Amino acid sequence: MKILFLTADLGGNVPPTLAVAEELTRRGVDVEVAGLKDGHTAFHQPPFRVAVAVGVKGPAKSPGAMFRLLASRRTSAEVAELVAERRPDLVVVDCMLPAPIRGALRGDVPVVVLFHTFGAYWTRSFDRGPFGRILAPLGLRPSRLWARAAARLLLTDAELDPGRDDPALAGSVWTGTTEKGEQQLPRQDGARPRVLVALSSTNWPGMLPVYRRIVAALSELPVDAVVTTGGVDLGAELDGAANVEILGWADHGALLPTMDLMIGHGGHSSTMKSLAHGVPLLVLPINPTADQRLIGQTLTDAGLGAWLPKSAAPEKIRDATRRILADGELRARIAATGDRFRAHTPGSQIAADALIAVSTRDPHPL
Repeated sequence: MKILFLTADLGGNVPPTLAVAEELTRRGVDVEVAGLKDGHTAFHQPPFRVAVAVGVKGPAKSPGAMFRLLASRRTSAEVAELVAERRPDLVVVDCMLPAPIRGALRGDVPVVVLFHTFGAYWTRSFDRGPFGRILAPLGLRPSRLWARAAARLLLTDAELDPGRDDPALAGSVWTGTTEKGEQQLPRQDGARPRVLVALSSTNWPGMLPVYRRIVAALSELPVDAVVTTGGVDLGAELDGAANVEILGWADHGALLPTMDLMIGHGGHSSTMKSLAHGVPLLVLPINPTADQRLIGQTLTDAGLGAWLPKSAAPEKIRDATRRILADGELRARIAATGDRFRAHTPGSQIAADALIAVSTRDPHPL
């Protein structure tokens, strides 16, 4: 059995996609991943240059390159040619890629669409918002393309998703998160709270001042903090403080079992990882067009954290951090959420089950 993934390095969409692909290979499935730069994954990567051109780390992420990937007729034709050449049993396409979805749907191979954050974002902001209205006249209204897929898999938590009852998502499968977590390690008596800071791994303008305000806030608190920049070029040096360590890249999965709070940008993957470890979040959304504010508000509504605008002054960040760390009821809720996530069958396994079921389904039953 062969399954072809079509994606692009748009940031948080990559970890859950690769988690599902890796689970499939563990089951003996032949997996190919098109759209990532060489070296990003060990999977066989058939060429899909238009997707590679918009990788989040490169300078080629221009409006023109994005348009060619998301909306170009040539992209749809290239995908149709790629599917015909590779001859997979199933094609899995990122929900953010309307033109590739259109191209994949032209063939006779089943197509599954992967969603990598809350369904509420896709139906409300992505499809019904400016993006969907721009694409509709081009024959690329996302919801209409998604509806033609053999299956729609949401790699997120249904209980937290504000869109779980949206009729537009009827028939979709919530797999749960692909992120994994561990129980919090015991703390020594009198140990100071620990805070992990991790904003976007995409080089969005203006992140350096946000980091600096966070460091200033934490430097005034009786905490020990680790700030990870994800290897992003911030344009200038980020200085720490006596109680704030600055790291370029770090394994968050290794750090989170020792943390009492994560200050992040509201990216879905990092948020789900924090929740799976039972760590509350303070969210400062970086990208105004993404799902980050929705995630911050959802966590606030669920009593699992809080959110502030990225322009928040150090004293606002300091006070919000202090409130979260002192809230015993919130700590109990986040611990229960972590337990629930860890008890759930990993989303990658549920997604793999669903993909194999679609790929082996008889398209012409008697």
